[in-house]
Amino acid sequence: MDKTDKSIIVFLSTSFVLLIFSLWYTENISDGVKRLVQMFPIVLIPIIFYLNKQIFTKQRIDWIANLFCLSVLVFVLYQILWLGFNFDILTNDLSLTEIKRNNLHHLNNINQDQIQQVKIRRLRNFITKLVDSHPIYQGLWMSFVIYFNYHQLKFSVNSVLQKIVRIFIICLMFFWMLLISSRMPLIATFIAGIMTVILFRHYNLKKVFLLCGISFGCFCILLVTLKPMQTRFVEILDNIFILPTKGNDIYNYNSTNVRVGIYYCSGIIAKDNWLFGLGVGDVQENLSKCYDQKIGAEIYQWKDYNSHNQYLFFLISSGIVALFSFCCFLFYCFRKVILLGNSYLFYVLIIICIVMLTENIISRSDGVLFFGLFTSLILLSYKNKTGI
Repeated sequence: MDKTDKSIIVFLSTSFVLLIFSLWYTENISDGVKRLVQMFPIVLIPIIFYLNKQIFTKQRIDWIANLFCLSVLVFVLYQILWLGFNFDILTNDLSLTEIKRNNLHHLNNINQDQIQQVKIRRLRNFITKLVDSHPIYQGLWMSFVIYFNYHQLKFSVNSVLQKIVRIFIICLMFFWMLLISSRMPLIATFIAGIMTVILFRHYNLKKVFLLCGISFGCFCILLVTLKPMQTRFVEILDNIFILPTKGNDIYNYNSTNVRVGIYYCSGIIAKDNWLFGLGVGDVQENLSKCYDQKIGAEIYQWKDYNSHNQYLFFLISSGIVALFSFCCFLFYCFRKVILLGNSYLFYVLIIICIVMLTENIISRSDGVLFFGLFTSLILLSYKNKTGI
């Protein structure tokens, strides 16, 4: 085991051990244990893979990456098929239940933006119930599939049929991410893609500027032509500094200002408990109290809203040392993949780090498994295996 691998395992294990230690001063121990069990694969999966590293040849790692992409493709096609059988989800008028649920008064007073917001929620709820996976995490998986197929197109020998299939897969992933409004993974895809091609010199500087221009142009076109994307963009601009209130206006309840409230309360708690944190079992209870006492919006009573930021989670749970340890773990992962020249894993790390700004990735099974898998591939990578 080289020094970088030791550092990766030490800092990853330290982050988790500090969360376990926080049970000593947490009041809700049962909730803390439940949370730790959900997160345990971030340590378990990489260690199991690393202890069996002798069997993971380059060919087998290639097979893992291909199988993962195939699984995501089948997963997306399954959802599209079911949506085709239930297309009225996108076309039906708002029901009375939806009008009441979203605090709207009467259908005649609702504008098209409000209707579009409700239909977006309807589609996302349908998808989430169908496959028990949130669109954010699906977007994370699809982002990797997009880069994988791009890389295969650029650096592997492909027949005409293979090129057509890979281009189709890339377009399909983008289409589905847009339809289910997986915003942060989309943003992360563009940022990570540009950073990767610059750092690993896939293109010269002129082509990089051209790529950035094309990406920005595509974004503007999509913003103008796709109503759901336009609605989301306007929602962010209008609500980025506004907290949800007790009023009946739909604009008091949208994903943007709900998140503003989440970060508002997370910031208050982090400021007051930055040294040791609250303890892993008391985080959600204190967040819920803050939502009720500092904001008072009814939407926070509908379900539990976590910190929606993985870095804040470590800070609030176990304090500044746990956050520092986790950041060191990410630093050593980046250091290793850059030294190895592995653009696949660099790209994955970038999208993970970006999405962790808005989601607690390793607090859900569909996020922690993705995180654990690619952390394992980082530990398995050596100079003779850089073609993962």
